[in-house]
Amino acid sequence: MKRILFFSVLLVLPFLSMKAAVDPNFYVYLCFGQSNMEGNATPEAIDKQYVDPCFQTMACVNFSDPARTMGQWYTAYPPIVRQGTGLGMADYFGRTMVKNLPENVKVGVVDVAIGGTKIEGFIQEEVAGYIASMDPSSEGWLINYFKAYDNDPYKRLVDMAKIAQQSGVIKGILLHQGESNNTQSDWPQKVKTIYNRLISDLGLNANDVPLFVGEMLSQAAGGACWAHNNVIATVPDVIPNSYVISSDGCPGKDDHLHFTAQGYRIMGQRYAQKALHLMGIEAEIDDPTASATYQIDKRFTSLAEIGSTPFAIVNETLGKAFYGSAEQHLGFDIYASAFVDTNTGNLWKLESCSDVANGYFLRLITPQGTEYQVWGGYAPGYLNSQPLDGYCSFILGNSETNPNAKHNGQDIVNGAVWQMEYVSGKGFSMKNVGTGKYLKTNDTAKYDDPTYFQFCTLKVATGMHSVVRNIVTDNRYYTLDGRQVEHPTKGIYIYNGKKVVIK
Repeated sequence: MKRILFFSVLLVLPFLSMKAAVDPNFYVYLCFGQSNMEGNATPEAIDKQYVDPCFQTMACVNFSDPARTMGQWYTAYPPIVRQGTGLGMADYFGRTMVKNLPENVKVGVVDVAIGGTKIEGFIQEEVAGYIASMDPSSEGWLINYFKAYDNDPYKRLVDMAKIAQQSGVIKGILLHQGESNNTQSDWPQKVKTIYNRLISDLGLNANDVPLFVGEMLSQAAGGACWAHNNVIATVPDVIPNSYVISSDGCPGKDDHLHFTAQGYRIMGQRYAQKALHLMGIEAEIDDPTASATYQIDKRFTSLAEIGSTPFAIVNETLGKAFYGSAEQHLGFDIYASAFVDTNTGNLWKLESCSDVANGYFLRLITPQGTEYQVWGGYAPGYLNSQPLDGYCSFILGNSETNPNAKHNGQDIVNGAVWQMEYVSGKGFSMKNVGTGKYLKTNDTAKYDDPTYFQFCTLKVATGMHSVVRNIVTDNRYYTLDGRQVEHPTKGIYIYNGKKVVIK
């Protein structure tokens, strides 16, 4: 009897040791997409320098150079995705994560990406037909990419993720894809299908696993697929725990599709910045265009609370704000681009409309704090939702003597009067009185479902470098914004220049 019991214990021990091997401080992120996630830039000297071993990558195919075996972890020197790929989104995501997390935390990426694929390449019931539709004479390269994943990249991602779960905890999913589905309105729903399946197939809780979706190369950078960013902006409307990563200010290649090495560095840092923000860590990144320069100071919860105070209108999820551009059009961009003195304005003021019950104009305020006047002082400048020469203009030619006058086709009711509704935990929605449609971005208010904005004041964020320099050897605990704590409780602190976690 004792022998049987002893033998039973021996059988159980391997399973116990496997379970015990899961490290809660090993944060795993799944990555998928097409060529910009795959990595299209040649790594430069700076990218080949020391990589912290706390940043790991799982080989999702077999490599010969560098030598890597599928299903095993390695220090994440590029290339991460496959032999022959380049620097991509995941490289500086992981480097930035470990730089800002406590020293006992590791970060691993599981990256399956195929340059040129449509989103259908990750939908199991569609992938076979998609591959069959390819022309071997012109798309043989793409067919071969799929062969590397046994013609089922979604299955490979799940198989590798399950191996990763034996040693770590999946904390999020990174996506960069869309060039091959440019401007297709059903793209967000297809992304949702893949996201929901990953959550189900890996036994995850969607509330604990955010999805981070990167924008295409911007119009300003010459991106050929920049218009797809308007589609990407709607992903948080269909996937609640999802966040858009801005590509504004990131340089691109001459092919108008791919980022440069510097562009990938910036994008990777921005992915990490958002992931860390959700953990309560405000990361400092090497990105002069980053929106982290500004923080929300005061959030308003009612129009009465706002009163006559000038306020910013921001989408906190996107990290973007509305502003008046130098061309007298409505802009919607990252904070660092919105809140500059070269814009005609970036704050707004409530102004009641006597002709519409519960309706308000949103009057543009200049950087000098005055009310903006259009056409050389002829008329007030209001946020408008009607297109003017293809743009959503904030200009309303509202005559002081005739408030219902029309100028340049702009109508006072359909063009400038808003009803704002506050929902706790979400913010304000903005509905056009005349059309009953909601504003979502610097496009005509044309949406049936509300998008929520914060009406707020802003402050310049405290940089981490200044905090760290002041306290590197004083053996005291500080919060992430530099406040000394005598008796720290649970949370993340800075101690002698390092982030530490007190549990």
